[in-house]
Amino acid sequence: MKHFPISWKVLTVAMTCASAVVANNPLATPDQKELDSLAIKLNQNYDFVVLKAEAKAAYQTAHGLPISDEASSRLDAAIDELAFSALQKAINTDPYHPKAYWVDAGPRSWFDLDVPGGRYSYDNPDYVTFSLISDPNSQNTVAHLFGSDLVIEDDGSYTITINSSSADGAKNHIQSTSSGKQLFVRNNLGDWQSEKPDNISVALIDDASGQDPISESKIISTARWNLQESIVDYGVGALGIKTMINKLNTLKAPSQSSTLGTLTSQASSFGHFKLGDQEALVATVTQGDADYFVFPWTDPWMITTKPGNSQVSLNNVQASVNDNGTYTFVVSPEDPGVYNWINTTGLNEGTAMVRWQGLSDDATSSSNPPSIVTQVVPLSELESILPSGTRFVTQEERSEQLSKRRSGYSQRTAT
Repeated sequence: MKHFPISWKVLTVAMTCASAVVANNPLATPDQKELDSLAIKLNQNYDFVVLKAEAKAAYQTAHGLPISDEASSRLDAAIDELAFSALQKAINTDPYHPKAYWVDAGPRSWFDLDVPGGRYSYDNPDYVTFSLISDPNSQNTVAHLFGSDLVIEDDGSYTITINSSSADGAKNHIQSTSSGKQLFVRNNLGDWQSEKPDNISVALIDDASGQDPISESKIISTARWNLQESIVDYGVGALGIKTMINKLNTLKAPSQSSTLGTLTSQASSFGHFKLGDQEALVATVTQGDADYFVFPWTDPWMITTKPGNSQVSLNNVQASVNDNGTYTFVVSPEDPGVYNWINTTGLNEGTAMVRWQGLSDDATSSSNPPSIVTQVVPLSELESILPSGTRFVTQEERSEQLSKRRSGYSQRTAT
């Protein structure tokens, strides 16, 4: 699924899935290398010590007391990623020199660069998110274009134009308005082995001669503002209001929103958990009218742990379906031998944001809405709780499942 929330005021942009790439990897572009290099340089020179301390305090307040040693041990790393994400967004804010930049991703080594993680607020391992011009402080969707609406050429390419003219009857066109501030493209990968992100480039059609690129001082100033906004949006909003307000070990009924960068076609369910070593959270998901859903596990600060090496998420393509069309997941620190195991990577505490996408605006009140039901059970009682026909795996089958996951995920950083 491709989603194009919207960008500039009256500038005209052409976008096509074609640019120079390395090792047949659409993410390994010269622009990506250039922007990653700049982000690393600025991250080393500017530490944002005061703002990081403010962010840490806000996250602690949103979490509430008590905060376990397990949770505390992961907080500094989460704040570091939050700060790096603010810097990555700031780097790509130049409307006269737009670039396609892969963001909201975990740490990686490529191009002889060690790129820090820039994840925040429920990163999804299925997502490949490109910022083409970024103003992360703009949180409401102005317009969008879904992959199902695209007109694709015979060679698989497409071009999208964006300006102030009407989109009525226009092919692959998005109308921007004076309230439009950012443009990003999000690819959801269901089958990590066979699906790849689009090869995206962006070009400004209007004359930008005489317009110098944004300065490093401007980038740092913007990054500081981004981080200040992120403290409120993700610390207070996502962690506090959306997540910790809910009852422990439950997932709230799915709801839809167009704020905080959320897809207008998405329903979400938030929860926070505390499980014993011999306990499991059993969650049964109804897909409803969605064409995609994902169940991801994140740490207490809304960050995935080892998503390429551990099965911390499963989507509707990857998961095994029940006989009645629902999906049952088992979340636990210990492997229960169930195909749809969500691995907490040894953590007893965590958070989750389950997503359903491809929905109409009123999908949660439709005749076939998405839903989720949860319960916590001892592992010793798990088989009596699971539905008939649940798929179990041997140790060898689990190894094969994880090997495919690692192989698919590693394609994103091949150079």
